[in-house]
Amino acid sequence: MEIKIVLYLPRDAVSVPVCRQVLDSCLQTLGVTPDTRADIALALSEACANVIQHAGPGEEYEVQVIARNRQCAIEVVNLDRGPSEGFALSDDPVPATAEHGRGLKIIDAVADNLQLTNNDRQGTVVHFEKTLEWLPGAAGQHLFSSQRQAGQGRAHDRVRKTVL
Repeated sequence: MEIKIVLYLPRDAVSVPVCRQVLDSCLQTLGVTPDTRADIALALSEACANVIQHAGPGEEYEVQVIARNRQCAIEVVNLDRGPSEGFALSDDPVPATAEHGRGLKIIDAVADNLQLTNNDRQGTVVHFEKTLEWLPGAAGQHLFSSQRQAGQGRAHDRVRKTVL
């Protein structure tokens, strides 16, 4: 099973809370814990803000979310194919008084597998992942585990049929 959401949003600051709320509502419906949802919301807000603030001129950006196997992968894509600026994750510390430059460090701190890419085909992509933690009796946990069990059953049946 895979759940996929794709949003095409205007490069406007008002789009950030809308995007965050759409994803949070979906994750809440699946039964993802509030702490996990908060980490995802924070990372998503920072990634969207980076696109809005640092990307070259463009009319919209894309947010793609894929959930499968207890993992949520999010990509925020600047659809402008031109050069962008400000996307770099260094090991240099950001001064506590700095007003800019902390977004990618925040994403890296609360999410897993932060990757930044820039290519002519897609533009600039901020990719990060987060392992989903479930509330007791969560619908998402049931849906994902049912899919795994069904897949294991089919694989087991194929092996048994091959042996016979």
